[in-house]
Amino acid sequence: MKKKDKYQRYSEEALELLPSPVSEIQVQKKNATRFSLFVKNQFLIGVSEATLTQLNLRKGTLITRDILAQIETAEERWAAREYFFRILSRRDHSRKELKDKAFKKGYSGNYIEEILDEFEEKEYINDRKFALKYTADKFEFNDWGPYKIRTQLFKKGVSKQIVEECIQRSFAADDIKESMVALIRKKKKRYQREPIEKRKKKIFDFLLRKGYDSDHIFKHIEELLAIIDQ
Repeated sequence: MKKKDKYQRYSEEALELLPSPVSEIQVQKKNATRFSLFVKNQFLIGVSEATLTQLNLRKGTLITRDILAQIETAEERWAAREYFFRILSRRDHSRKELKDKAFKKGYSGNYIEEILDEFEEKEYINDRKFALKYTADKFEFNDWGPYKIRTQLFKKGVSKQIVEECIQRSFAADDIKESMVALIRKKKKRYQREPIEKRKKKIFDFLLRKGYDSDHIFKHIEELLAIIDQ
């Protein structure tokens, strides 16, 4: 018998019976939203309700190998769509994040783009809303600066136009200064233990890693150094 493919859902034994009409459709015992298709009373494949409806599968429907291939593709599409819903229930994602996760999971058909188009149309995903929330959260809870947030959003596939718009909306000059001041106050005791001649570089490197650009750091460095001596 031929080795079964990792993603193969059909029965090899029933495959040899095709073409053949569907002899029976049963609701699966462990999942009432899925159905088992039989040909000549031999289990062929399990399908979702969506696939059953989409391909108009019913008792007596003639199943050929081409139809079986369509069923498998429809099932892969359904599984990918359900996978997207599961990960979106945990947190928002950019379009590129979802696409990358789908490929890592083994979903690679053209249906991925179709599903993502549908999700955008229904606003299940929205890169602008995602980027605004990501920017606000990383600034408020992680003390990230604009540069680091910008870099991470680019990696997540958010367009430059949307990223710059979100940065402009989320960061004012006073916000950046106040955030740097708050960070240095938190680390004050740590920097007090450093030799005076090394403090400036230590502060600069720390804030740079946090995502604040060098212009903002240099502009306020003397004030930040003064905080340590207070």
